[in-house]
Amino acid sequence: MKTSTRNSGGGGRVLWAIALVLAPLVPAILTGWLHPRAPDWRVLAENKVAVARIPVAAARRDYPDALWVDARPADARAAGGVPGAVGLSEEDWETGFATLAEKWDGRRTIVVYCGGDSCHASEAVALRLRRELGFERIVVLAGGWEAWRAARAAGGGP
Repeated sequence: MKTSTRNSGGGGRVLWAIALVLAPLVPAILTGWLHPRAPDWRVLAENKVAVARIPVAAARRDYPDALWVDARPADARAAGGVPGAVGLSEEDWETGFATLAEKWDGRRTIVVYCGGDSCHASEAVALRLRRELGFERIVVLAGGWEAWRAARAAGGGP
């Protein structure tokens, strides 16, 4: 009498299918955890921005000699902005970065702003500047251009 070593049920196939699905997860998880350019998952999980957000009054008071960076698109910048601000958005990075390099002395704090609270271009530009310049004193203006205009209208400066 001959005995069969084959599993007559489908359980073996199911286990192999699970193993095939799970096997690629191990290197994927390790890559996401160990990769040098992996995002800071704690910041993303907490929905926080890795750059400090400061109100207009604090920016003017604490950084009177700051270099201002306008992260809005060129057409929005053409309609007005913080006096003396350098235009630097993701769309025109090379041109804007060259202008920033001419104006920045390497020591002044950089304050980045965009259209308002619903705009996140300022955070993207601030984080990229930190990466490319290796400079930590970069902050984002809370409320962006809308907050600047409101402070100006309330008599808070130019």
